[in-house]
Amino acid sequence: MSPADPELLLRELGGWDGALCRRELPCVLPRLLSVYQNSDDWTEHIRVLRILTEMFLPHIGLSELEQTFFSKVLPKAIQLFDDLLYELSSQAKGLTSQNRELCKAMRNVLQTIVQLLETLTGCVRHICTLQEPVPLESIRSLPSSILYVIKNTFMHCKDSESLYSGCLHLISDLLQSLFKETYSLQKQLMELLDMISMESASAEDSIVDMISVIHTVLEICSVISNMDHALHANTWKFIIKQSLKHHSLLQSHLKHTDILSGLCKDTLFSFHSCLQLAEQMKLSGTQESTDYKLFQRTVKLCRFFANSLVHYIKEFIPFLSDSCCRLHQLYLQIYSKFPPSLYAPVISEAHRDEITRVFLVALDPFVHQLLPFRPFLEQVLREKLDLSPELHLPQCHLLVTVMDKLPSQPEDVQSLWITGSQFSEEVPSSALVSSLFLFVCRE
Repeated sequence: MSPADPELLLRELGGWDGALCRRELPCVLPRLLSVYQNSDDWTEHIRVLRILTEMFLPHIGLSELEQTFFSKVLPKAIQLFDDLLYELSSQAKGLTSQNRELCKAMRNVLQTIVQLLETLTGCVRHICTLQEPVPLESIRSLPSSILYVIKNTFMHCKDSESLYSGCLHLISDLLQSLFKETYSLQKQLMELLDMISMESASAEDSIVDMISVIHTVLEICSVISNMDHALHANTWKFIIKQSLKHHSLLQSHLKHTDILSGLCKDTLFSFHSCLQLAEQMKLSGTQESTDYKLFQRTVKLCRFFANSLVHYIKEFIPFLSDSCCRLHQLYLQIYSKFPPSLYAPVISEAHRDEITRVFLVALDPFVHQLLPFRPFLEQVLREKLDLSPELHLPQCHLLVTVMDKLPSQPEDVQSLWITGSQFSEEVPSSALVSSLFLFVCRE
């Protein structure tokens, strides 16, 4: 074994095979971690991190991963990431095609971040290869660290046009690589989190950690909402899937209002995007294949959000009292921009039919599931809704839809809507028929 010279140690390790790494792990790992913690050079940092991840991580047992490896390696990796991102942001305004030295330096920083992401992806990938359930406490610091990197890298990519001003073309290739590697890292992390084991007797810390994961991914959704359709949908799929997978453990801890608000916001944004595309094709009098394909993809994204919303409501309806106003507004806002509303954009009949068939049909169970839910009923039949003029017709549409669905409901649900009895005294409400007549007369 070489003396304590870090460079000699790293050179010697380059010739080790897996068997030697496994045998010498107890002796070498502390020394290698010391070199890693004390490295100030970015290149050396990545080099040592790769050695740790590729040569020694595979020989650490699952039960020892957090204490022996992640808790010691990841904080330094996050510090490096922050330093690199700060270097980019602080130097961005000085980037010009004439300043070749700065351009080269910034390209080197971007390449270093890409290498860091590649190494972290390899780290997560290794855990995915383990042929056993992974307790969350065994990798506790890994998800939060990786999500921090993912979120901030996507934010940098999203802000790059304004950050780099007119010189984006000088580094656009590396920014694309950065985006792709972040995409890959997120995909790998989500695969790992699918393997997470959380039994009913899980420690409170594990529940808190999983809640943090879900809500950080929700924050990532808001960052990437208009960056990539597939990435956006897959990120939402993860949120819904994990919320349902650990339903019994997480249901009383999840911030349902935040999740529903995000789903409603993205549903409405996608719907408006559909209408804008349809309106543009109508006004131009053409239907180019590229425009129509984008329209179709956006309508399908709307359907995805509608299905996700319906599924989430079905599973967590007892916890959605505070979201009823937002859900009500979503319905009204959608139908205020769709024929026969006078506030709807002019689109072709074919596009209108496609939106109806693909999106609105998928959204239809939304009202059906909320019919027995008293807080929704009280919101819809509230006497003083203070709706703007463009929402009057959608409110009538909703009331008629409720009337159409009531015959299939149990008698107690029908009675609530029709008689208006036993409403909360804090929310003065009308019966369904009274509310409908009030809106018809007002119009």
